[in-house]
Amino acid sequence: MLNFQPLFLCPLLALSLTNCLSAQPARFAEGKDYVMFKRVRFLDQMGFDRPVEAFSMLVPSGWKAEGGIKWGSVGGCRGEMINSIVTLTSPDGAFSFHALPGRAFSFANDQMMVQALRAGAQAGGCAVNQPFNASQFVDGYARMDLRAQASNIQPDEASIAYLRPIDQMANETARQYGNNSQQESTVAKGDLRFPDGSEGILQGTVTNIVTRKPDAFSGGITMFSVTTAIPFMMRFPAGRRAEALKLYHTIMTSHRVSPIWKQAKESFMTRLGNIEHQGRMERIRLMGEQARAYAREQSAASDQRMRDWENRQAAQDRQHTNFIQAIREVETWKDSSGSSVELSSGYSNAWTRGDGSYILTNSPNFDPSSVFRDQQWKPMQRAR
Repeated sequence: MLNFQPLFLCPLLALSLTNCLSAQPARFAEGKDYVMFKRVRFLDQMGFDRPVEAFSMLVPSGWKAEGGIKWGSVGGCRGEMINSIVTLTSPDGAFSFHALPGRAFSFANDQMMVQALRAGAQAGGCAVNQPFNASQFVDGYARMDLRAQASNIQPDEASIAYLRPIDQMANETARQYGNNSQQESTVAKGDLRFPDGSEGILQGTVTNIVTRKPDAFSGGITMFSVTTAIPFMMRFPAGRRAEALKLYHTIMTSHRVSPIWKQAKESFMTRLGNIEHQGRMERIRLMGEQARAYAREQSAASDQRMRDWENRQAAQDRQHTNFIQAIREVETWKDSSGSSVELSSGYSNAWTRGDGSYILTNSPNFDPSSVFRDQQWKPMQRAR
């Protein structure tokens, strides 16, 4: 937990609160008396004809932020073709947040098909594995990839509830096209302990898509599955889990995907699938398709649309915000213009500078406008 010391007391004959703060601003220390977050925007520098914003996240001030969108080979595993990779590190290196590369697996109940899948995996395709849930993924990923011990692995019911409508929509779409496929997503979290004594939090999101079709030759049912798994991790010194959990929740819940980039990516992936289905995929043509996909979508929107979308995001998410916030320990604050943002709970006061920076504090007498005289900070109100 962050420890917040009581505000120093001015002498009995001292001035107003503002003058008192101005007299000794050095008493307030960032990371001790308050936490500041800044929105960092991550780019896709590989997929289109020029770098474009793909997503953004709130990052604690002073932390080192690295990452963005990484594209894999067109001929490789489709589920691992596009990855959002992020590494955030505190100035002292004690805390770090990681959005790790996703994994994709395929499987079938027909042995001849399994052999074909394994041959494809050796050539750079998706690995072969039976469907699994998020709890199994967290346990296995911790042991085999992170070389850490996982414990207290629990389903994340709030995240599962958020993903359930997405699964239902995908299943309804599949039925409309006559596909007998079933999509189901699970989310789980576990505590980590590393050999060096440090600890961590690992979250895994797993989606299974299982398709069943009648087999005209055997009279049975042929099953084919595709499983995708996405890991997120927060690593921190032993005994500082509560502090790390607050930072983790703020970073995770602040993730915003650019709708322009998302539409361009999905448009490209749809066309790529059609080309593959028709057997006319050519590498040079696909590279041109990538560039043109974004150019067409970019003409329909500008950077201002992205900014406006971020301001409307909180209102659009209101139906599930209360339930998720209670589980994730975050709450909504509003500035004077009515714009809202989710920040870590447990703080009694919040301030904003209007540029994506925030200060959280439990000190009732702390006024950042007095501490930072060349900056204009305005108090925020907790949303009801």
